[in-house]
Amino acid sequence: MAEEKEAPDNEEEVPQKKSKTLFFIIVGVALLLLAGGGFFTYTTFLAPPHDEDAREPLGEMFALEPFVVNLADPTGKRYLKVQIALELESERAVENAKRAEPKLRDTVITMLTALSFEEVMTPEGKIRIRDELLGRFNVVMRPDRVRNIYFTEFVVQ
Repeated sequence: MAEEKEAPDNEEEVPQKKSKTLFFIIVGVALLLLAGGGFFTYTTFLAPPHDEDAREPLGEMFALEPFVVNLADPTGKRYLKVQIALELESERAVENAKRAEPKLRDTVITMLTALSFEEVMTPEGKIRIRDELLGRFNVVMRPDRVRNIYFTEFVVQ
């Protein structure tokens, strides 16, 4: 009878060892999958780009003299002082911008004097001004292209 009792104990120990081994295998596979998913997520979405040459180099800069214009305000007491720098594609484009400076200045003055205080005070208004000036400058500067414009000074009073 003692032998009969020992036999069932041995049978119970074998399934426990198998279940522990299976548990560790499942946990190990799950950890590997999590580590792989984390690595994939980091390299795909979170890692900074390694190719520094992929950025477009800064173009040639040409600064226009400051503008002081009256805004389209019913009281006539509001004015805007703005200074603009143009980012151009080449040194040749800078030379063309120097020759076209009177046209560029006229474009800025004509556009800005038509704006109200409310239009120039919001961030959206400044973005709209930048976009519209960029389009108008590219018409004046053809065949050269103005890449971007920067407000180096923007004061409303």
